[in-house]
Order: sequence, then C-alpha cells, then structure tokens
Amino acid sequence: MIGDDGSAGGQAGRRPDRRRIDPHRPDPPAREIPPPRRDRPARARPGPLAWLRLRTAFAGRRLPGDDTLLEREGDQLFLWVPVAFGSGIALYFALPREPSLVAIAVLVVLLALAVRQFGLWSVGGRLVLTGLLIALGAMTATLRSEWVAAPVIHERLVGAQVRGRVVGIDPREDGDVRLRVQPVSIRSYDGELDQQDLPRTLSLWSRGSWAVPALGATVSFRAVLMPPPDAAIPGGFDYARQAWFDGIGGVGFLISAPQAARGPPAGPLTRINLEIDAFRGRVAERIRQTLPGPTGAIAVALITGQRGAIQEADQEALRASGLAHILAISGLHMMLVVGTLFWATRALLALSPTLALTRPIKKWAAVAALVGGCGYLLLSGGSVATQRAFIMAAIMLVAVLLDRPAITLRNVAIAALVVLAMTPEALVGAGFQMSFAATIGLVAAYEAVRSARRGRGPLFRSGVLRFAVGAIAGLVFTALIAGLATGPFAAFHFNRVAVYGLVGNAAAMPLVSLLVMPAGLVAALTMPFGLEAPALAAMGLGIDSVLVVAHTVASWEGAVRFVPQMPMAALLLIAFGGLWLALWRTAWRSLGVIGIAGGLTLAHMASPPDVLIARDASMLALRSHTGGLIFLPRAKSSYTADLWRRQVGSSGLNEETNAAPARCDASACVAEAGRVRASYVLDPAAFGEDCGWADIVVSALPVPDWCRTAAFVVSPDDAEHTGAMALTRTPTGFDVETAAHRSGIRPWTRPRLHPNDE
Repeated sequence: MIGDDGSAGGQAGRRPDRRRIDPHRPDPPAREIPPPRRDRPARARPGPLAWLRLRTAFAGRRLPGDDTLLEREGDQLFLWVPVAFGSGIALYFALPREPSLVAIAVLVVLLALAVRQFGLWSVGGRLVLTGLLIALGAMTATLRSEWVAAPVIHERLVGAQVRGRVVGIDPREDGDVRLRVQPVSIRSYDGELDQQDLPRTLSLWSRGSWAVPALGATVSFRAVLMPPPDAAIPGGFDYARQAWFDGIGGVGFLISAPQAARGPPAGPLTRINLEIDAFRGRVAERIRQTLPGPTGAIAVALITGQRGAIQEADQEALRASGLAHILAISGLHMMLVVGTLFWATRALLALSPTLALTRPIKKWAAVAALVGGCGYLLLSGGSVATQRAFIMAAIMLVAVLLDRPAITLRNVAIAALVVLAMTPEALVGAGFQMSFAATIGLVAAYEAVRSARRGRGPLFRSGVLRFAVGAIAGLVFTALIAGLATGPFAAFHFNRVAVYGLVGNAAAMPLVSLLVMPAGLVAALTMPFGLEAPALAAMGLGIDSVLVVAHTVASWEGAVRFVPQMPMAALLLIAFGGLWLALWRTAWRSLGVIGIAGGLTLAHMASPPDVLIARDASMLALRSHTGGLIFLPRAKSSYTADLWRRQVGSSGLNEETNAAPARCDASACVAEAGRVRASYVLDPAAFGEDCGWADIVVSALPVPDWCRTAAFVVSPDDAEHTGAMALTRTPTGFDVETAAHRSGIRPWTRPRLHPNDE
C-alpha cells in the first residue's frame, strides 16, 4: 500500500505518533514568541597572536558588518613576528656601541613577566609582546657576535712568516688564487704572536705563477697581513663586519711561494669540511673537462658555488641584463632542485598504480626532495644564502609531510625566523633582503590573484591555449613582481638599476628553469657512474643561450642606470610599506603605498656628498656639476674608485670630458668643482701655496699645523682616527661624516679608529 507521502505501507515512512489526541480538547493557547534580540551575539575571543582590538564606530553605532579589523586580520598577525624580531636585530647593528648582554637579558625577562601580567588578550599585552620580540632579536644578535668572537689583526704586518693549513682555494679568472688559511703560527719583526692572539682564518691572495697548495696541506710562506678593511665610504658596505661573523681575522697577500711544512693534525670537524671541499673540487674539475671556458665556469658556479673563474665581461653582462642573481645559489636554485626532485620522484612512483593508490607517494617524494636539497647544500659550499634557501625549502617540504599547504606566507615567516635566529647578521646583507623580498612579493601576489580569480571560469576553453597563455603570463608576472620587490634593495646596495631586467628575465629564466638547472641536477646524479657528459652538454647549451640573452640585452642603449645612494630612512620606508601591502589581506593593506611613496620621495631628494676622502688618505674625489667625479691624484682602477662612482650615481664613462680634469705636477694635484677647491699634496713644498688656495688639503705626508687654520686638512694620522670621509658643502663650511662615527665602537672595528683611545 502506498501512502500519501509516497512511502510503502502508508505510515512506514513516518515516525508513529504515540500521543493520544482528544478531538474535543480545545487547542492550547499560542505560545508568545519573544522579539529577536538586537544586541550583539557573543563572539569568540581573538587568538593569542592578535595584538590590537580596533573597533569602528560612527555616531555611536557600528558600521555594517560589525566585524572588527583585528578579527579579520587575526590569521595574518603571526606574519609580523619575524618583522618585530628582525627589527631588534637591526637595532643592534645600528647602535653606536656594543650593548650589554646582561642588560638585554634583564629587559627580556621583565618584558616576558609584563606579557604574563597583562595577558595576550589585552592591548597592552600585545604591545609588550612586540617589545619582547624586539628585545629577543637584539639579544640574539648580541649572543651571535660573542659566539663568533675571535682574534683580529689590528696593524699592518709586512713580511710576516705564516705557517698554517689551507682550508679554502678559490681560483680567479686572471690566474690568481684566493687562499683561506688557518694559521698555526705568525712571526713578524716584533716577534711571534701568542696562540690566543692568532686569527681563526686568514684570507690571502696568491699569484697565479706559484703552485697552488693542496687543500688541507700545511704550508709556510711570507705575507703582508692587514686588518679586514672597514667601509670605503661612510655608511657603505663594511667588510670588517662581515669578516667578523665569517671568522676572518686578517687579509693580505703572499710575497713568497708557499712551501710544504709540518703542522698539527686537523680536528674532526676540519677534516669533514676538507673532505667536502675536496669533493667539490673534484666535481668542478669533472665539469671543466666536459665544459671548458666561460660556459664551464658558470656551470661550476651553479653546481658547486665557486664563482671566481667567471669572466668579468660575462658577469657585467649578467648584471646589466638583470640576470646576476642566477650566479648566487639561493632560493631560485634550491627550489628548482628540490622541485625537480619532488616532481620526478612523484611521477616515477605514480607509474605504479598500486603505489599511487595505496601509498603516500607525495610524502615519499617530499622526503626524496629533502635529502636531495641537503646534498645540494653540501655540494654548493653551504654559504649563508644557500643555507637560507635550504631552510625555506625544508620548511615547505615538511609542510607537505604534515599535510599542510607548502607555499604560504606563514611558511615564509617561519623560514625567516629560523634564518634570523641562526644567522642574525644576514639581515643587513643584500642576499637576505632581496631573497625574502622576492619570495614575500611573489607569494602575496599569487595569493591575491588566486583570491580574485576564485569562482571565475577559465579565460580560454582550449586546454592547450589556456596552458600557453597561462605560462607566458605567469612568467612575465613573476619577473615583474620579483623585479619590483627587489629593485629598491638592488638600488640601495649596488647603486644600479637594470632597465631591461624584465626583458632579460623573461627571455632567460625559462632556459634556467627548464634546461640549465634540471640538466645540472641530472649531471650531478649521474656523475658517480661517469654518465654526466650528455647532461652537461645540455646544461652548456642552456648556459650559452643565457649568455647570448645577457650580452644582447646589456648591449642595448641605456641598459644600466646608475642611481645615487639613497638614505637608509628611504629604504626602511619602502620595506615597511611593502610588508604592509603584502602581509595584510583587507583593504587597509593599501596604506602601504603611502610608505613606498614616501621612501621613493626621500630617495629622489637625496644628494650625494661633494667630496670623498679615502680611508688611508691616499685619494680624494670631487663631485663635478655633471655628476661625475674628479680624482686627486688620477683615478686608479680600484675597488674604492668604483664604489665612489656608484655612490654618486656615475658610470665612470667620460669623466675627463664631462668634468674639468685635475691639474697635476710633481708637487701636487689640484682641482676645482663648483664651490670646492681641493689639493692633494705630493711634496711638502706645495703646502705654502695650496693651504691658502684650497678649501680642502689632503696628503699622505705629515701636514704642518699652521695649514689647518686655513683649510680643512686630512693627513694619514687623521685618517687613522676617522676612516673614510664624506664632506658636503654648507654656507658655513663642510658637513663631515666619517666611517668611524657610522661604525661606532663595535667588536669588528679597529680600536685605533676611535679618537678616545689616544
């Protein structure tokens, strides 16, 4: 029987009514339904990472939607943790003196107690938490500086007899070799250095005509040893600081051929490092046998990280075309290696239906990629940039193992925290800044595009057409975002902008991603079996094509634009504005454009100094009305001269034709540029005339005291206290900035640079 409801048996589909209904009983009175409540329903308390509770109100009433800004941005607040932590590290490096570790530790404890007292639910608690993260960053940097502390040579030693173990060999294109030596003993004319005063390592140049010692061998030689040089311009790159964290306590060059000597046995950690470096050397030699010349030099750089043999012309072409980043083993190379391994392993395992349907082959592929990434880290030398790239890749692969999304801003934030905790000094380097700027920009941009495209159909019905258009658009979009994200940092650190970098990357990066790096990976995997030749040939073909693109783009007129040094405040505004734009997800993220615009305005308003003086008083330069430099004495082909040109935004071309050349004789070199007259005195007889004519007098000779009353004078003794100097003309004289003042009194600065030490 089919009931009215369509179910079999009439009542079979219904629940039987067990109540007995009296038809004569009146209906019960209707229940009064209360009006709906208009007050705000109970809302879950915000998570522990929510700093701030912002409420929007107008005329006593909430705006439509009624969700606070904090609650909508709650998931993004963790992304600001590494920003606060990194701010503490930046504060440490900006301090004029080394902070007290005990004072910072006490501050950390007090802030931690304050956070517990306020609670993470309150506004005060979250503000104190921000201060705690900043203090933790400063404490981490201080601990790192004390951890790497080692003796440093503080004076020039000429003809020092050095005996030590060779722990690094870096050949150069001109035949010279840079050696890293662990000294066993150093004897100078003043006697032998005590063991506790020996630097950890020395970085020394050796002539190409001398025999290169074997890696790990103990050798003896005579050398000129010097302290690691400080900045060649106030506020510029400080090699002494980098050397401090790299464990390099002295630099110089050999003045005699290295001879075999006897030394103590190497420790276990040193032996492991030597074995790894020896293996890298054998791999590099195998690559050069198959790919000789410039192609092989770049292949060696991409696989082993040894870049010294790359020709300067190729490096300049890569820089001018915006492709110099492919030479530094960083996130791009590591992601290509682990991505290729992940994809290839998963595709190979998917050939078996049984494994594909019954086993977690995706996680197996992630493990294989993680092991391969670790191997690439060791093979490439394990530089700071490569370590950073491996940490980022490892976090994303671990996310796959934990069934979490791999490429997210949260994973990038975790990677940044790990890198900064391990190597806080990386924050002030161009590699860290550009790498994370590109990564954050790309991930944020693709998340925004994916969110905007959600729910929309494909633009093209054809699968092939859709794939082709998507690949081309993705390539151009990636190059554009990466270029915009890294451009300000490249301009700040290198004072140059690759105008056609987008074109160069769009043309060359498919070759690097689809041919060069996959072929290099195959070559590395097949090299133990002697089967690397075909893969290296394919890799060489891709490298040659990349070089053709680089040289072609670099040859275009105006390919490189040199820009004056921007102030640090401008870079900070641009960086903070970019982070604000990338890390938030609601409409107020657009406020980051204000910070970016402010930073660009400050950069545009920056004016280079009028006079630059070398850190040893061996040279000075005046800025002419055309923007070029006039060198006194004549410009030398040196690192300092090239750095000064970049500082003022000059390419160095046609300096003599665009500016009044210096007038030199046996006594002095003089020049006049705008409101500044300068003299570089070569003979004491010139002081009588030039001290009365010039505004600035510089000399490598002792300067008489009476000259100081007539001009601004810099002698070698002055340079010992001040380091490099930058002078800007003012109505009342000169605004003077010194490298010693910018560097402060830190563990990596030379004590004699501080006037108070006299």
